Amino acid sequence: MSLHLVDSPPPTPPAFELAPIDLRRQLTRPGVTHTEVELQVGAELAEAASRVAIEEGLSIPVWIGFVVESERAVEQACSDKREIDELRGCLDRMARASSPPIPGGATRLAEFGKALRNVGETPPQRSAARRNLRTAARISARVPYRAVTAWRLAAIETGQPVDAWAIEHLRRLPRGRFRWEAAAAERGETLAEWVLVQAARR
Repeated sequence: MSLHLVDSPPPTPPAFELAPIDLRRQLTRPGVTHTEVELQVGAELAEAASRVAIEEGLSIPVWIGFVVESERAVEQACSDKREIDELRGCLDRMARASSPPIPGGATRLAEFGKALRNVGETPPQRSAARRNLRTAARISARVPYRAVTAWRLAAIETGQPVDAWAIEHLRRLPRGRFRWEAAAAERGETLAEWVLVQAARR
């Protein structure tokens, strides 16, 4: 009886798959450190901001972070008020369409951007925002850590404390800024980078 040795390949290791992006648990960019910036606001503005956040399915801190950072970026891109209004409208239109995958781009970040487009479908965040509606005068913004420095510099330039500067950028209560963040994430850019790039392409 002959013994034949057969060379067999090692078993294929199980594929490692990341869990899908769950915006009910994490509404901020994956892999980016965020911090909380406390804002002292009047009850009327706190309530108005809370209502818009509820409508858009975002938590108050995340919604404020998107709004203030997007407004800062728009002001950085152009200074004329009429141009700023035109740029806002242009960015709203551009952010509505999902971007195709970027070759070599960060896949997880792109997935976050696509998931963020459906943020209104996340009831737990709506509940969180509804609880925050009772906030009287103190709310916070959740901001990417590196953007906080930009906020501080912008506030210094206007001679204001950071919270007063941020509140001025919040008063318009703009809607749909989560789409700007989604578009930026799909392109592998920060929110400010996306605004500046799109402004330059106009």
